[in-house]
Amino acid sequence: MEKFVKYTATAILFIICAMFILRCCMVADKSTFDDLTATSGLTSALSDGETTVYTVARVEREISESGYFCAYGFYWIPEAGEVQCAVRWNDSAYEYTGMAEGTDYTFHLLNETTGETFPCEAVESEKNGIYNFRRLITDGVNLTETERLTVVMELRDGYTDTQIIKFAEQPVKEYKIPASLLKEIQ
Repeated sequence: MEKFVKYTATAILFIICAMFILRCCMVADKSTFDDLTATSGLTSALSDGETTVYTVARVEREISESGYFCAYGFYWIPEAGEVQCAVRWNDSAYEYTGMAEGTDYTFHLLNETTGETFPCEAVESEKNGIYNFRRLITDGVNLTETERLTVVMELRDGYTDTQIIKFAEQPVKEYKIPASLLKEIQ
């Protein structure tokens, strides 16, 4: 009987640890929509000649101010006036915000330096377990390296949640467009 209790307790402990590790891996996963995607703006900029795409090494915060979503996968294409990024939120955000489950949240970009806002278009969506993902494309963005760009999640009754995706002092780096994406565009 003593061995049974010992083995059962050990098995339960391992199961709890495995569940904890799995949950940590799910929280850290930002691989959905983290890559550059072919858009008409990018295609047009590439057809006009050499195009530079910028990205950032990391975003300033891993999660938004209120904790309802996270933004990542930032790409800036100056020649196209386009910004691409991805957002992710947990199903629990519906409960916390008092919105019906499955509500399609809308997003916009805010250039905090100039005060300009730019609507985002969700061009792809995916659900993975308890997480909802959207790839956002924003056109008409005139941005410089010294400006601060924030993703704004529009909730209800004028309430919003924000996450800085590019801060003013943050260095951008050139992003080499993968050959597979270049082939897809041509």
